[in-house]
Amino acid sequence: MNAVKTGRGTAPVEGGEVAYLVVGDGPPVATTHPYTTPKAGHTPVPGFTTITVWPRGFGASSPARDSADYGFWRLAEDLDAVRQHLGLDRWTFWGTSMGGFVGLIYALRSQDSISALILDSTAPSHHYKDDPTSLYPKARAAPEFDRLIESPSWETLRDYFVLRSRMEGSDYPEALWAEGETTHDRNPFAYGEIMKRLEEFDTRSRLGDIRIPTLVLAGEDDLQCPPSQARLIEGGIPGSILKVYPDCGHGVIRHNPPGAHRDVAEFITAALERGE
Repeated sequence: MNAVKTGRGTAPVEGGEVAYLVVGDGPPVATTHPYTTPKAGHTPVPGFTTITVWPRGFGASSPARDSADYGFWRLAEDLDAVRQHLGLDRWTFWGTSMGGFVGLIYALRSQDSISALILDSTAPSHHYKDDPTSLYPKARAAPEFDRLIESPSWETLRDYFVLRSRMEGSDYPEALWAEGETTHDRNPFAYGEIMKRLEEFDTRSRLGDIRIPTLVLAGEDDLQCPPSQARLIEGGIPGSILKVYPDCGHGVIRHNPPGAHRDVAEFITAALERGE
């Protein structure tokens, strides 16, 4: 097992560099998200080395050169550049929400780079936005969504995310946004650009090509990527394992329901043992 030096750094990628943070000790687990990243890095996975990767246009990473730099496909390429820069043969990848979209693309492109795959509160294609059990059909029909796509700015991004938090049942959506401004790196252009290209994302017909040990996590109360989407992934990836947690919303790692970290640790450990 390759050892990785803890701390912050940058890795060279085509046309720039991307920032990363390494914390903890143990087998490496990488994670990223295409449109928001905690300034302090993603939640560490107990018992493992956790590696947060900042996309282009976020934190200390290079600015995006064009709209394609905000896409899932470019981020999947950059992830593997970070792995190689750190001298790792393979690592586990944990992707939450649209980070899971990146994980699916990454797995289909670079299976030999990934020892285990964790797909948390995510979906196999852009059709999640049409799922009647999701909030997105209503959110996308709202004027706040149109304004964000047509005129991306901090103001239109805020208005849309406040709307979405309210749809999820938050009593204080404005306070959640304000808190996020201090805790997360954001980019007012990334989300709009991602949504413009969203319909290019569809891995359903290729899920059977993924031969990496895969754990699919879902919250029973998730209104963004409902459990129905997790079941599509489980049904498509051979041998994948699905865990659905009651009383849990979007982002299992964020809500940390009882037993979730234990389930993840046991899954990664078993996957690594089988791969030896």
